[in-house]
Amino acid sequence: MTEGMTLGRREGNGEQVGKRSNSLELLALHGFLEITRHRIAAEKHFYMDAADEWAGFEFVYVVSGRLSMGKNQDKTVFEPGEYLHHRGLPERAYFRAETDVELLMVSSPPSYHLIRDEIQEILALARSVEEKDANTEGHCSRLERLAILTGERLGLSGDHLVDLSYGAYLHDVGKVRVPDSILLKTGRLTDEEWIEMRRHTEHGRDMLREKEFLKGAAEIVVGHHERYDGSGYPKGLKGNQIPIGARVVAVVDAYDAIRSTRPYKKAESKAKAIEELRKGSGTQFDPRVVRAFVEAIGGADEE
Repeated sequence: MTEGMTLGRREGNGEQVGKRSNSLELLALHGFLEITRHRIAAEKHFYMDAADEWAGFEFVYVVSGRLSMGKNQDKTVFEPGEYLHHRGLPERAYFRAETDVELLMVSSPPSYHLIRDEIQEILALARSVEEKDANTEGHCSRLERLAILTGERLGLSGDHLVDLSYGAYLHDVGKVRVPDSILLKTGRLTDEEWIEMRRHTEHGRDMLREKEFLKGAAEIVVGHHERYDGSGYPKGLKGNQIPIGARVVAVVDAYDAIRSTRPYKKAESKAKAIEELRKGSGTQFDPRVVRAFVEAIGGADEE
């Protein structure tokens, strides 16, 4: 082995954080450089901060998969073996994992630990909901994927898609502040209990507002039970008064609920779920979002 070269083998005790098919691992830290490995699932969106937010050096090498930056005519696709680097971006740059991707990043500290803290915060919030209600296991991940597909179909991009990803995944996080006697009750809720249950949207907003990078998602969370005709909660917003991300989450949340088995109901078919969404189009749901969602999942031709 060449002098000065270090051979590294992962022994399973490296510093690592992730959720399901997404992970972030610190491989090495030396002086002013961190080397990290990122595994990102297909269809995920992420960004690199502009120099006024974080002015370090970043070098990103595509190990496997396909990664894109920008959109439409300005879209650039990176294949395995290709890379990009910078010493401070003039504006935030947005990326999409076109397939499952593995990236190797060399950057100035404390890039890894900033990202790690954000991921750990999200994981802790999401786990706290699913641990309280086992019937919702996997619900958050499914909603995130469906919301992104719908948002892309609607032409959303940049911060809108990043906020939508967080907002969909954490839409019910406020339920951790709802008493178990209400959240887990098997019988019909009383009027007073419904009032308390409905507060979960405001609880969720307040929790997410505590993190700067989740403030956009907070507005999605508080608005995902508003209805297009103005009869929803907590504010009774109507039409375009409701953030577009919240209108998207309302549709995908209802779809996943209809398609899922619960102690009190059986799972319905894809065709039945789409039929129910169309019935609620214009009253409960934004018609444009319903159309985009149905197009995104390929209509009712699959079960």
